[in-house]
Amino acid sequence: MRTLLGVSIAAVVLASAAHPAKAGTEFRYQNAQGGVVCQLSIPTVDTTVRAKATGFRNEGTTSSFAICGMESSNSRSDVGTIQQISIGLYSLNTSAKTVSCTAVNGFANGTPIYSTKNASVAANGATTTLTFDASDFGGTAGNPLPQSDFWSITCNLAGNSAIGNMVTKFTVSTPN
Repeated sequence: MRTLLGVSIAAVVLASAAHPAKAGTEFRYQNAQGGVVCQLSIPTVDTTVRAKATGFRNEGTTSSFAICGMESSNSRSDVGTIQQISIGLYSLNTSAKTVSCTAVNGFANGTPIYSTKNASVAANGATTTLTFDASDFGGTAGNPLPQSDFWSITCNLAGNSAIGNMVTKFTVSTPN
């Protein structure tokens, strides 16, 4: 038994030496369900817009503003690491929708910057993904979003539509 354990440890050590770790940067993704990360941007007693197990849903017939926020797992107020933020939208019935969403950096000591996009949400319930990256804020796609890692997306959520999820793509430095 001791010999087998010794051989196993030696094999792990040799394998590690043959493939040393490389320092660098890697992409990671943080995913969250819409019902968890979204809320009404203006509180109301309207119960047709609410968090559910399938997302943040507007089951009513009129539009409502919903705000969704997430940060990268390694957020810092002075250095941006988020490459892009995305929101998944879907229809609750058999009619297509147009949903308008605005992304904004939300660091309290910074100057807000905004970008607004419209999404055509299909009638079949399939998720339409709306993505914001640095090019939406005057930068270059692939670069981090400017100013900070505190971002949110506010959507004018059409009646009978929902926010299914939110995804943040960010970078982390890997040690050597």
